[in-house]
This record gives sequence, structure tokens and C-alpha cells, in this order.
Amino acid sequence: MNKDSIYEEYKKKLPDYERIERNVRGAINEFLTTQNIPLITISSRIKDFDSFYEKISRKNYENPFDDNEDFCGIRIVLYYLEDIERVERIIEENFKIQESDNKSDKLELNEFGYRSKHLIIKINNSWCVTPNYRGLEDIKIEIQIRTSLMHTWAAIEHQLGYKANQELDEKLKRKLYLISAKLEDADIQFQEIKNQASIYQEQTIKNSKKAGEFVGTELNIDTLRALLTFYFPEYQEAKEMEERLLDEIIKQGFTITEISSFAKKILPYVDLINQQIKSKSKATRANLMSYALEVFAPNFKHVAGVDRLTIIENIQEVVNSEVNT
Repeated sequence: MNKDSIYEEYKKKLPDYERIERNVRGAINEFLTTQNIPLITISSRIKDFDSFYEKISRKNYENPFDDNEDFCGIRIVLYYLEDIERVERIIEENFKIQESDNKSDKLELNEFGYRSKHLIIKINNSWCVTPNYRGLEDIKIEIQIRTSLMHTWAAIEHQLGYKANQELDEKLKRKLYLISAKLEDADIQFQEIKNQASIYQEQTIKNSKKAGEFVGTELNIDTLRALLTFYFPEYQEAKEMEERLLDEIIKQGFTITEISSFAKKILPYVDLINQQIKSKSKATRANLMSYALEVFAPNFKHVAGVDRLTIIENIQEVVNSEVNT
């Protein structure tokens, strides 16, 4: 095929690639959200014609549209190392894996450099009965899964214009390896911090259940999350709301013991709160804690909308009526 005929074929196939790019990216995003896997970004792209033609010419592909596997690419950037394996399992469970490649495995024990998980996938035939995926069963998609620090390395290396097969100055190569080693170590350290925080929260909850009351003593985000889980175990977390709540608690000078007492007091009124919330889902743990502060904490000041103020007033009326009877 000459360049003009390849270009005509490219234009013909492009709408299908754009359709699968959009739909598969959306599906993966939904899978990760459902499994509560925090991600930084999920992005995608279709190779423009010039990049596509350069690659198939360099590789001497006989069947360019079949042999090229990254015409459509999706990149998933995560916070933690352990989530790479979790995402990989989700991809394996929902798509047909054509190829799997861990770039870290290609590095020698004394080497550092580009790290990322690459998968080549196709959609399952069963998906193709729906209009969104009809006719797309033979298209290959490359998926890259990496942490933020892996992505930082790859992005800067790319911006510098360095390639794995280039002979670099030894001093530059040493500096690149040193940076890569530091980023790899940071990935490991961040994962260990996350694991240790989870262990601390789980142990605090376990000890609290054994004691029959919350036993945490230090006021920090891990203790607050353990407290919220202990008092409101059936309710979902909301990390950003919990962080803002902690800032408010510190600002207003409450101790963890006081927060625990307010949480305990709101428990009999949780069902009342849920009945009044105008939402399809029930309140989050942090939301219930904020209601506890607004109802029971002396001089707690918080900006609230009309609907929220109405709920607070209703709870206070019930609390006052119970006190007076």
C-alpha cells in the first residue's frame, strides 16, 4: 500500500477507532469507580496519521492496520503501586488480553528507567451486540497502567527526547538512573505509608470494639477515619469531606474525645437525617459527623444551606423534646 491509499484507509477506519476509544475509556472509568480505586487521570488518544505512518514505515509492517497495536491508546495514572495489579485484574476480567508486558521486568537488577504496565486488549464479543460496540471486535487497544511517579519519569524523559536505544553520555545516563531509582523508592515508600495507615485504622477500630467505646487519643486524619468507621460502619467514606472536617475540628479546638462523644450522641438520629436528606443515597460518614457537631457541639460555627439548616433544626427539636419529657 502506498501512502495515499493508507491515508484513505486511515480516514475510513478513524470513526470506529474514535468510537472504541470513547466507549472503552468510559467503561474502564466506571469499572474503577465501582471498585473504589482512586485514580489521578484516565486519558486516551488516537494516533494521528503522521505518527501512524512513521511507525508502520519504520517497522515495515506488511499489514499496518492489523500489526500496529497502539493506534488507539488508553493511559491510567494511579496513586499507589498496589492499584496497578488491581486495575490489571479488572482489565483481564472484562476484556480479551492479547498481550501483557511489564516494562519493569526488562530492567536488570542494577538498572532503573521506564516503568509501566502495558496491555493489548480487544473487547469481548458479547459486547458487540450493543450499538456502541457493534463492529469493533477486531480492534486492538493499548492500555498503559502506571503510578504518578512512573508517569513523571516517562513524561520528562520523553520531553528531553531520550530513547531507550540511544547511547547517552555516561554522566547523563547516571543522573537519569539516579532519578529513576529515587522515584521507584518513593513509590514503595508511599505504598508502605498507605499500608501502615490502614493497619493503624483497622487496629484502632478493633481495639475500640473490644473496649466498647472509641479508644483513639491522637487527633489526626487516620484517627478521625477510624472513629467515623467505628460509629458509622454502614456508611461510605468521603475522603475530601473528611479532610475538610478535620480542618474544621482542629480550627475550633475540639479533642478526639469530644468528637467521639458527639458521634455517639447523633447515633439515635441517623435514620431521621437520612429520611430528610433529599438525595438518592444516604449520608456519608463525614456528613453524619458534621451533623453531630452542628447539633451537639457548643458554639460550633459552620456555613450551611437552607435545606441543611432545616434538618439541623428538626433534629434539635426532637432532641429538646426528648430532654423535656
